[in-house]
Amino acid sequence: MGGHALSVEAVRLSKADFEQVSGHCVARLRACFPGLRVAVIPAYREKADFGDCDILISSAGYDPQAAADALAAVEVVRNGPVTSLGVVVGDGGGQADRKVFQVDLITIDDASFDFALGYFSFNDLGNLIGRTAHRAGLSHRHDGLWFYVREGDYKFREICLTRHYGEALRFLGYEPATFTAGFETLEDIFRYVAGSAFFDRDIFLLENRNAQARIRDRKRKTYMEFLRYCADRPALPAYAYPEDKHAWLPRIAEHFPHFQGAYQQALRDIEKQRAAKARFNGEWVSQLTGLEGKALGMLMKHFRASFNSEDTLQDFVLGSTEAQLAARVRAVQEKLPPFGA
Repeated sequence: MGGHALSVEAVRLSKADFEQVSGHCVARLRACFPGLRVAVIPAYREKADFGDCDILISSAGYDPQAAADALAAVEVVRNGPVTSLGVVVGDGGGQADRKVFQVDLITIDDASFDFALGYFSFNDLGNLIGRTAHRAGLSHRHDGLWFYVREGDYKFREICLTRHYGEALRFLGYEPATFTAGFETLEDIFRYVAGSAFFDRDIFLLENRNAQARIRDRKRKTYMEFLRYCADRPALPAYAYPEDKHAWLPRIAEHFPHFQGAYQQALRDIEKQRAAKARFNGEWVSQLTGLEGKALGMLMKHFRASFNSEDTLQDFVLGSTEAQLAARVRAVQEKLPPFGA
């Protein structure tokens, strides 16, 4: 995605040429993969030219080489779920005059397809909306809107709030019907982002982003243009976000009825994990066995591997007497080869 993945310099296409090429690619892909969902990711309607074509395709049954063959690609570059293809466009002519256009095929599972189509639509809109979600303690990802249950700085569990893009937009203060209708101009997209009741320009500023995000966002032309849009409009509203993100929990529970049960279960599982760690930990095993360092680490690893799940391990630790727990540890230790042998 972005039009710079190929070894050769790809051409830009006018809107008319882009529509012809993208329609041809979709038809070829659907013929190659009957039954798979294929969709061109939409742009705002007044976009004059295109440096690449982003196509979303179902991952089940997808074969990147078959896709490359179907589009007669002259170059294939794979990067995780994205396959960038160099597709010959125009009349061609001699080898030296050949024009190549970049087509990016983005694979996604069927359950996340509709949400991903919304997330990737309209330039950097999904990323911009994601800033509002992040400030509310959520993650607006290509595969859904997610809540992370944390144990300190550790992400203990992910709870998917929705894979319906309209529901995610509504929760974040956006009108789904406006999104579905599409946008004429880039400024219309910016106006939409700033139209949420939870909009605050400060959360987009590069100085308020971490180092990795600053480097990434500086390279995003749309993101930087949005910052200029905000700078030119000092009267834009600024929502006062609560410092404690737990303040969002009632709203989350109201919009997503399944959340409360999943959240409470996660909290119970955290307490169970804490209780198990209090009984079974490296310090206790070291005192029991006299092992330290790598030898201790090896024993801990093999002890955990002797259970078929973390939940089973915790049940054993919490349901055993100290003598029973010590006997299990020693039994695992006896089966280990001498450390360093």
